[in-house]
Amino acid sequence: MEFKEKIDKDDVTVIVPTLNEERAIELVLSDLYLEGYSKTVVIDGSSIDDTVSIVKKMRVPVYPQVGVGKTGAIKTALAYVKTPYLAIIDGDCTYSAKDIGALLEKAPQYNHVIGARSDRGNIKIINRFGNSAINLLFNLSFGTNLTDVCSGLYVMSTSFAKEITLETGGFDVEVEIAAQAAKSSKIAEVPISYGKRVGVQKLNPVKDGVAISTSILKLSKKYNPLVFYSYLFGFILAGTGFGYLVYSIDNLSFSLISASFLFGGIILLASGLFLSRYKLNKIK
Repeated sequence: MEFKEKIDKDDVTVIVPTLNEERAIELVLSDLYLEGYSKTVVIDGSSIDDTVSIVKKMRVPVYPQVGVGKTGAIKTALAYVKTPYLAIIDGDCTYSAKDIGALLEKAPQYNHVIGARSDRGNIKIINRFGNSAINLLFNLSFGTNLTDVCSGLYVMSTSFAKEITLETGGFDVEVEIAAQAAKSSKIAEVPISYGKRVGVQKLNPVKDGVAISTSILKLSKKYNPLVFYSYLFGFILAGTGFGYLVYSIDNLSFSLISASFLFGGIILLASGLFLSRYKLNKIK
């Protein structure tokens, strides 16, 4: 597919995954309509409130989700996307349709463009801390320099979106997409606004944070194994060497062996970091 210099709004299908968003969905869809995004699709994950009826009253196509979590919503939506590009936006009114245009400006050069939330005032402190930790882990694993890999607003080329593999089931779908985009060295982000959530938060900062971090490690093993195993064996060797060095400080021979383990582990960790930074230079 050849990319155009500028992307028209008619070349974008906006996907809105929903689950019990009756308080916010009308605001989200009205915002998209006023910004000129006429091709909008709602994928509903079995809402038990009035979300679906509100969407139907607004005459926006709404389809039942097949599969689990947000991953299921995105996979379901791909069957209805006929445009060269697609945008994902959460249905809780935290993201603004006005920001999609900034993402589209970069989309011709990248497979995946993330809207990075520059204003963190509406994000809880514990969520901010977890988000920073997740970003650090992802950047070290995939050689990126992202600040908001878990953002709920992003744009993809449809050809890329239909080629990637989606196997997660929860809030980790964003890191699964980003991991495959990082592998292609065609990932970027632009700063966007972030509003106050309308409705009840569904993300559990501890449970989902651990799940997302675990997914990053699994994805690193799958898509960036050299870096993954450099870190893994580096930590094992360095940890073992340090532990034995402390334990055998009075035994010269044992201390030398422990020090060699520690040194080898440090070398492997440095190698993983080098390989990660090398990938970052390629993405730039």
